[in-house]
Amino acid sequence: MAAADRQLVVAVEGTAALGPYWSTIVAEYVEKIVRSFCASELPGQKLVGTPPELALVVFHTHGPYSAFDVQRSGWTKDVDAFLSWLSGILFSGGGFSEASTCEGLAEALKVLTS
Repeated sequence: MAAADRQLVVAVEGTAALGPYWSTIVAEYVEKIVRSFCASELPGQKLVGTPPELALVVFHTHGPYSAFDVQRSGWTKDVDAFLSWLSGILFSGGGFSEASTCEGLAEALKVLTS
């Protein structure tokens, strides 16, 4: 599959500390950014031309308090599917270890080159 003209990777810290705030963050900020990037302000609105590709990277912490350090999705051009991925993130772990922020950002860069 050829890369789209525009690609957006959203990187999210998936620790339990962010969980209580995530639905508000998605509704008030992330969804608006994604829809604006995709030139689609209304759900179900059709795009003209090639739609951009969207991907998700979720990173946790190092150590025993998280099930994984970094997890990534594939590419999608379906805005509503992508938003459901964002809403479906399971926030857990954290503890006293450092977040895998560098690994998450590195994975986001790798996704852009794939």
